[in-house]
Order: sequence, then structure tokens, then C-alpha cells
Amino acid sequence: MAIRNDDRVFVAAVRTFATTRGLSVEALSHDWLLILTADNGQRFPILGYDIGLNSATTLRIANDKAATADMLAATGIDHIPHRLFLNPDLHVFTRGTGNWESLRAAFADAGHDVVLKGNEGTSGKGVHRVCTLLDLERVTHDLFRTERAIALSPWIAISRETRFVVLDGSVQLAYAKTVPALAGDGVASVRTLVARAMTPEMGPSLGAWLEDLEAEELDRVPQAGEILPVGWRHNLGQGGGIAEVSADAAGHAVALAAAAALNLRFGSVDIAHTVDGGHRVMEVNAGVMLEHFARSGAERRAQVVETYHDALARLVSSPTP
Repeated sequence: MAIRNDDRVFVAAVRTFATTRGLSVEALSHDWLLILTADNGQRFPILGYDIGLNSATTLRIANDKAATADMLAATGIDHIPHRLFLNPDLHVFTRGTGNWESLRAAFADAGHDVVLKGNEGTSGKGVHRVCTLLDLERVTHDLFRTERAIALSPWIAISRETRFVVLDGSVQLAYAKTVPALAGDGVASVRTLVARAMTPEMGPSLGAWLEDLEAEELDRVPQAGEILPVGWRHNLGQGGGIAEVSADAAGHAVALAAAAALNLRFGSVDIAHTVDGGHRVMEVNAGVMLEHFARSGAERRAQVVETYHDALARLVSSPTP
């Protein structure tokens, strides 16, 4: 089966797996829904990046940041807490009394430095660091325009973020994510470096970073080799970088414990390496999206394809329910 150049890496991996196993592939909804069919008629639907190994309950918990944090807390696993706040429109069903007083209390408890985001968001989109009551109110109102619920967590300084891809109790793949950065050359000003780096991926990070810069800093010429971190988000989809992971037994253990706590068969666990040397779960994903990592080199793409193939092999070998 030929692979189109515009395929997502995940879609391409599914197609090559189907070819090697003699399965047919039906692609629907712009390749967002794939159906593998065996010769005996057994069908395996795949939606988005969820291949179907996880239960529906695990899928919903992993997609809910606050629920994930509650599950991890219940099992004593180090994590970054996420507190849930429902859109006021939903309080008519929950008999809630509103968010503002509890939001202010949570903000104070976290030392007036928090991260607010959609409770079911992905890829670092709609994630805001909030340090004032005015911004707390403004960002909350803005998020509730589109979100059914938001999550509040304390802002924690981290030195590195590592993604562990887990399959049935084993780590299949791990890599570190670094914050976006500009590199000085001794000639270009910060303003010029920003213009050169402005891409759809880097745009959100650069925009937020520029808001905190004074005009003098924009006109400054960084020395050759000087590294300027851009913001604090590590997301690859927003310009973050990739670093190889050496021995990380502690992070490895926390990731496997988190997966076990959620009964997660196939998924990814993001671990924050805090500046004090701790390892805390940031989030868990039941859909394994590795597009940016796969496109960063041929060897990495091969690792990703192998990981997807291993998971798909577990899927098609599972007993028919």
C-alpha cells in the first residue's frame, strides 16, 4: 500500500502495519478515523491517536487533567495538582455557588503564581501563567468562552520535562522536551532574532515572551553563543526542542506507576524534573501523538513507527470481546 507524502506519521505507521499483516485500511473523516479489517471480518477502529487498547474510562480520565491528578493523589504518586473549576453555565446542573471565591482562595494557596488552562486541552494551547488577581479574572473569563471546565495548578519551576511512552507496563520510548530558545550571533539584535525565528510553532511562545520585554532589551545584541530561553512552555508544537534522555530511573519509575494507577495500557506520561531534584507527573495522555518527535530525524521516525507497530500488534492479537 503506497504511503502519501501528506500522511501524518501515525497514519503512515498504521498503513505500513496493515500491509505487513494483510489487513485492509478504510480511512474516513480526513484520516482521523481509520478502520483496520482482518480477513475474518474482525474490525479495529482507530480514532485520532487512540488505537483502542485503553478502556473508555481510562481514556476519559487521562483526557481530564483534574481527574488524572485526583487519581494520582489517591495512589500517592508525586504529581502537579490540578484543581477543577466548571464553567458557570454548568452550575445550574451541579448546584454550584460560583467560582470566584474558590478561585481566589486557590490562587492565594498557590502563592499568587498559578497556571490556568482548559481541563481537557492539548499541545500547550490556551495555557496561561497568572500572577495577579486582575489576570486571574481576565484569563478565567477568556477560557470560559470556549471551555466547559478549567484546571488551576501551582506554577512550579522545572529544569526539564520528559515524555515516557508506555505500553503494557514497559517504557517503549522516552525523550526530553526543552523550552524554545534563541541563539545570539554577536551581530543581530533580539528584535532581529525574534523576526527570524517567527514561525507558526514559535509564534505563541515568542508573542507571550515579547510582552515582558522592554524596548532596550529588544535592541540589545546578544553575544555569539548566548542562549535566550523563550518563555517556560516545553511543548514541541510551540517551538520546544528535543533532547536525548540518558539514565533516568526515577522518572521511569514514576511514569510506570502513573500508567498503572490509571490502568493505562498505551499512552504517554509527561514527567516534570523540578529544580529541587523531584520527579512529578505533569499529565497523562491516552492518545500517543509523536509527530514532532518523528519528524526530527530518520532514526527517531523509525523509533516512533516501531512503537506504533508494537501497540497495534497488541491490538490485533487481543481476544475478540
